[in-house]
Amino acid sequence: MSKPIDINKIRIDGGTQSRKQVYEDTVTAYTEVLLDGGKMPPVVVFNDGKDLWLADGFHRYHAHKRAAIRSIECEVHTGTKRDAFIYSRGANSEHGLPRTNEEKRLVVASLLEDIEYADSSDRDIAKICKVSHMTVGRIRKAMELNKKQKLPPPPPAKPSTKAPEPEQPAEVTEEDRMAELATEMRAIAEENAKLKDQLAIVDMDIDDAAKAQVTTTIDDLRAEVKDLEMQLKAVTISRNDFQNKFAEAVKQVNYWKKRAEKAEKAATV
Repeated sequence: MSKPIDINKIRIDGGTQSRKQVYEDTVTAYTEVLLDGGKMPPVVVFNDGKDLWLADGFHRYHAHKRAAIRSIECEVHTGTKRDAFIYSRGANSEHGLPRTNEEKRLVVASLLEDIEYADSSDRDIAKICKVSHMTVGRIRKAMELNKKQKLPPPPPAKPSTKAPEPEQPAEVTEEDRMAELATEMRAIAEENAKLKDQLAIVDMDIDDAAKAQVTTTIDDLRAEVKDLEMQLKAVTISRNDFQNKFAEAVKQVNYWKKRAEKAEKAATV
């Protein structure tokens, strides 16, 4: 059962967002639906007795805000901010804006790096994130390869008399995404080769069910390799497009800034 809740009582600042960003096009589309009198599915929140933490429905939340609708339908669960975080790892797997492959990797990686879930099996993490256990396995392997390839840390910097500046989150560049995809492709290729070796060793000395399972696994891995190759190519091609869009956005910001300055001057005359 869902119920309407004052949207200003819902907190979104607890790191429970599973996506890498809020997509403006989706918020705009949802806002238009609301302004036309349409309804949206309820969002999911966790009540810890003091605060309501949003776990699923960030685009719907922002659309309601933009449409100036003060209440939003909520499916309320009893739990902490931590519970909302774990729940959000599997959000949007079956409804709403589909998750990108990168977003699937991000939620899986967040649990593989989590102190509570780092030692969990691939199947347990896959169940939470609502992905296949094979996906979890290759992401785990890619992360282990990345750790091995890291250079030793630089020597400690000399103490400075300046006040430390606030730490800024590291920006994920297109080159970083390409490197990650390339690493995952190597991991899949390695696993594929091992399975082929296994088939050669047993020389068909296995029952039909086992042979079918291994064959299916190889086919799945080949499909994932093809998918990652296509993603890598798409990222490479779209880099210039991203840069052009960014430059255009800067122009738009400057344009509206000038318009606002002119309007302000006109208002003071």
